[in-house]
Amino acid sequence: MLEAWLRELQANRPRVQSFDAITSINSGQAFLWQKLGDAWYGVDGQNILKISFRGGEAQFSSYPERQSWERDFFRLDDGLDDIQSGLSKDSLVASLFGKYRGLRLLRQNPEQCLFSFVCASNTNIPMIRRMLSNMSRKFGKKLAFDGQEFFTFPQASAINSASSSELRACALGYRTKAIKAAAQKITSGSLDLAQLSLASYDEAKEQLLQVYGIGNKIADCILLFSLDKLDAFPIDVWIARALAKHYSSLNECKIGEKLTPHQYELVSEKMRGYFGKHAGYAQQYLFYDIRQDAGRGW
Repeated sequence: MLEAWLRELQANRPRVQSFDAITSINSGQAFLWQKLGDAWYGVDGQNILKISFRGGEAQFSSYPERQSWERDFFRLDDGLDDIQSGLSKDSLVASLFGKYRGLRLLRQNPEQCLFSFVCASNTNIPMIRRMLSNMSRKFGKKLAFDGQEFFTFPQASAINSASSSELRACALGYRTKAIKAAAQKITSGSLDLAQLSLASYDEAKEQLLQVYGIGNKIADCILLFSLDKLDAFPIDVWIARALAKHYSSLNECKIGEKLTPHQYELVSEKMRGYFGKHAGYAQQYLFYDIRQDAGRGW
């Protein structure tokens, strides 16, 4: 009787498939992770997340405590084997699933994700980290965890209350105006990120594009990495290179590193149609691979 119950419990338990936490947090999706000693610590909204290892097994904790945060953050309920199978018609992407086994999309705090990718406009990853860290130190809440000092990511209301000069002091430069505009929209309620997670891809993207400073690529990153739009296909200079190299025959327009808004829409729609409902996974594997080939670190 007990053995039968245990078998039933095991059969109904969600199956966690291939999962590489460290590769996933260092794949260009999130920017406020750092290694301290033998553990990795990340900021996700008002939580400090920790990944440590014991006997080769990853251990997850957080402060303030957030139960089973890893299942939500790393999208462990996504059936990675099924997603891989659905994308297997493309031999390149199928091979990348094997090459980077366990790389997963992240489900981040939407506000932090939005401000992160507004900061990511026309710069590199070290500079993005610097800007976000500066904002967290200046406008976030200080927390002590594991004998270390951390700062939560500031809420939109705190950013909205900040002056432009205070924000520019965080090294935001010309992005200050866009950060202020987004903070005002969120604080006033005219941009409801929780509602966008329930809307369709097209509806959610249309609302994001109405925010000053948010264009096609930034909107698609927000949709993919925080709002559950797994069919989003962000195109930056790295993805544009990958598409020009491997998928030029699928697209009517010539793919350069800089796409006009119209070209972006055409190419994104074509790639979303080609890869289907999990186009975002294909995009992430292509992005990670072309940066690895170029020897670019994280």
